[in-house]
Amino acid sequence: MDHSTASILQALKEAGYKFTGKRRAVVDLFVEHRDRYFSAKEVYDHVSQIYPSVSFDTIYRTLGILVEQNVIEPMEFADDRARYRLQCAKGHHHHLVCLRCGASIPIEECPIERIRQQVPNFHIQDHRLEIYGYCDQCAEGRSEEEP
Repeated sequence: MDHSTASILQALKEAGYKFTGKRRAVVDLFVEHRDRYFSAKEVYDHVSQIYPSVSFDTIYRTLGILVEQNVIEPMEFADDRARYRLQCAKGHHHHLVCLRCGASIPIEECPIERIRQQVPNFHIQDHRLEIYGYCDQCAEGRSEEEP
């Protein structure tokens, strides 16, 4: 899927979903920050600046639709909060993910081929590698109490 706002909204329309300004604001956020994970609260905070009357229910419904339509992908973080990022348009790759700001940095090298050689009697169907830590900017302001 092309990850422009227009193509995503068109795909939603073709799937039978109505176009609303609030949905567009959610999609715009993910398109403009395609390499970042957002919590539902962060999405709500962004959209409520544009549409002060937006409800959390609207945000959760929209996130659910976008996940169902493979526009965004959910990820459980160490704090047990789901966060969402625009579905990767690139081929197979992995990510370094900042626990504070949600930045997602692609890693092009994949260790799975070495693992396949070590365990030839196991047939890997799929995998995902996410390495969690802090980007340089967030590491500087991090307190010692944070994990």
